Amino acid sequence: MKTVLLLAFATLAPHLAHAERFEEGNSPVFFKKLAGTEMIMNFKQLPTNGEQLDDRYGWSETYWPSNVGGIAYRWSHPNPEPFKYKFYSKDELKRMNMQELSQLSPAEMYDVAMGDYNYTLTRKMLGKFSPRDLWWEGICHGWSQAATNYPEPAKVLVTNPDGIKVPFGSSDVKALLAAHEASNFGGAYSFTGRRCKVSGKVPGEGDNRDRNTNPPSDEDANSPDCKDVNAGAFHVVLTNMLGIHGRGFVADIDRYNDVWNQPVTSYESAIVGEEAISESERAGGVARKVRVHTKMTYGEELKFYTPQLAAEGKKNFVSKSPVTGTVHQEFRFKPYEYYVEIDAAGKVIGGSWISETRPDFLWMFQRTATFKNSPVPLGGLGKIYSPIRR
Repeated sequence: MKTVLLLAFATLAPHLAHAERFEEGNSPVFFKKLAGTEMIMNFKQLPTNGEQLDDRYGWSETYWPSNVGGIAYRWSHPNPEPFKYKFYSKDELKRMNMQELSQLSPAEMYDVAMGDYNYTLTRKMLGKFSPRDLWWEGICHGWSQAATNYPEPAKVLVTNPDGIKVPFGSSDVKALLAAHEASNFGGAYSFTGRRCKVSGKVPGEGDNRDRNTNPPSDEDANSPDCKDVNAGAFHVVLTNMLGIHGRGFVADIDRYNDVWNQPVTSYESAIVGEEAISESERAGGVARKVRVHTKMTYGEELKFYTPQLAAEGKKNFVSKSPVTGTVHQEFRFKPYEYYVEIDAAGKVIGGSWISETRPDFLWMFQRTATFKNSPVPLGGLGKIYSPIRR
């Protein structure tokens, strides 16, 4: 994923004085499947800050870009040759030393660990992606969900059925977890908001590699699908999941077409004012309208190491070692400003955005009980994944 330029509240959207209540598909109640209980809706009971109870979650990692082959990319090899490298036979692998084996791609490592010299997983990954894929395409949905569902993996040495020792680094295992979670469509699922497919960027959040860094028209930006997750619903999900339950979730932080999923790890909110209620808002059941500033923190992507980036002073690279609790764990934050609409009983019933930057949607699949071979052949991941100990 791209590096996001984080703006303060310099650019504010015009606010229309009418109630914006929760609607179908845009309500926080859908997150009760993950919370395991009814969502707390009373505004006074919602904490002003919260974080994951276990800091081993929300780890940084690359989004395994499609245009280099995803998890079939030999990220630690001095000459990775995306999509062009040869596969090693069993005899060749037996003659390789530990350093050479460590330079295989995560997908190759998995295949070798399973004794699969036909490289089923690796070929599947290479056939799925292309060098022509857009720079931002990858499995950020898999990485962000894996980082939320699993404590960061430790290094592990796995001996395959033929005695070949495969040295998995932390990022190698994280790649496999991300690929598994990218196809995790089982268990409890929560989704709040709508996917906006309008091309464009919030001012200041584009990248020179994007096809369109300009904001869309006001009409497109305020279309039903692009008003994004209801601001009141966002506040309820954030405060319940992290403030009350200490559990993270995934947010698409790009307001428009591009999808940038990130593992949300903490937040801080402050009430900064209270607005007068219009007649139309009162008729819609709004008794109070509170203005809120929220700083939402999330795990950020790591870069692939290159001598050029290192010479430029860049850090936070994909690594064989875990990043939790080190300077290499990278967090970013988004500052949001919005109104929360509250009824006469003190319950949040809706809200509206003030800041131009805002999340598109919030979602999460619950962790599956076991690793599976379908649709991605990663059923043996349970023999490889081991969480770090703190």
